[in-house]
Amino acid sequence: MDGLNLQMTIHPFCDRFGLATVAIQVQDLLNYTTIDPMVQRKLSAGQRRKIANYLQERDLDRVFFGPVTLSLRDVSSLAKADNGLFLRPGSKLSILDGQHRILALGYVGEQMLKEARSLEKKVAALKIKHRKTPDNAEIAAELEQLEGQVEQLERRRLELMESELAVQIYIGLSEEEEKQLFGDINSKVQLVSKELGHSFDSIDPLNVVIQQVVDHNVFLKGAGVERRANLTAYNKNFTSFSWLYSTATMLFTGKMQPSYELARKIKQDPSTYIEILHQFFTTLIPLMPEQPGLPQYSSSSRAMQESIALYANRYLFADGKYVRNWTTCLNIFEGFDWTHENEQLIERFGLLDNGKLNLIHEKSLRKHAKLVELFQEMHGDSVNEDEASA
Repeated sequence: MDGLNLQMTIHPFCDRFGLATVAIQVQDLLNYTTIDPMVQRKLSAGQRRKIANYLQERDLDRVFFGPVTLSLRDVSSLAKADNGLFLRPGSKLSILDGQHRILALGYVGEQMLKEARSLEKKVAALKIKHRKTPDNAEIAAELEQLEGQVEQLERRRLELMESELAVQIYIGLSEEEEKQLFGDINSKVQLVSKELGHSFDSIDPLNVVIQQVVDHNVFLKGAGVERRANLTAYNKNFTSFSWLYSTATMLFTGKMQPSYELARKIKQDPSTYIEILHQFFTTLIPLMPEQPGLPQYSSSSRAMQESIALYANRYLFADGKYVRNWTTCLNIFEGFDWTHENEQLIERFGLLDNGKLNLIHEKSLRKHAKLVELFQEMHGDSVNEDEASA
């Protein structure tokens, strides 16, 4: 029988409806689902892009997303056969929860297909060249490489489309009842804190580096790493997993956001990046107060920690190569005044009403630039106007 085969058992739900749980392939979800704008919220392009970037940057062949929730209003769309229930051709399941995940998977599949088609055109052109000059080793090697890329890309795309998502299907709900269920699902959503994500997510190789250093660096463990959602004024911990993530990113790249290139490099040689982060904290923390996470010290500021990492990045690599004695740049913090009475910092940032330095974290990184400029001056490096403004 044509249609979507659903190997599921329908259980009675609230005496009037049916409920079933089944695994459905991504390709079938794309073909047999629809979004009712009267029930669903407006699609967020940013949310879909985040999920798509997650899938593309990590080269995932399989996905393990949480269950999506669908609704089948018309029970007559189901047909029974010897090998299970079938959703008739042309029938659609309404998405109640999971639209961004499903659409992101479809978007990534389309992008991979476009990329494969583009490469296939190049392969076809190279084959013609290879026939004309069969003895040209360079063309033969390039052709072999491109054919391998096409094969790998198509295999990844098929495996992604054949991944299965857990699906809950409500059967027999009206439009009003779908709206109520959508509201019930989304009004009680509890987001996972970033700290838990960084603590347990091992897909992102940078998280693996951070986890290793947190577990084994004596100085960092002594200073304290927060595993909850954020650090408060009463917390004695020096940093948190989300702070460490941004600090490590800035140390390794000198930029605010991690890149696919960084992830690739860490995958190739994770021990080097673990060692670099160990060296950073092993050198820096002994130069800070005994409890650097206490609010009376500027060392407890996220802006300060990230700025030190940005400053150190300038000495970590030279022409793309690791510099062995790069940690000597941190010697400028020996005897540094970490209190809120530091005249150099007061001159640059001023004081808040509570008498503390205005080191409130800003995404613009303007304060970071000022701190890096100060650190370079302390190190004896000249700072030109273009570099300071950048």
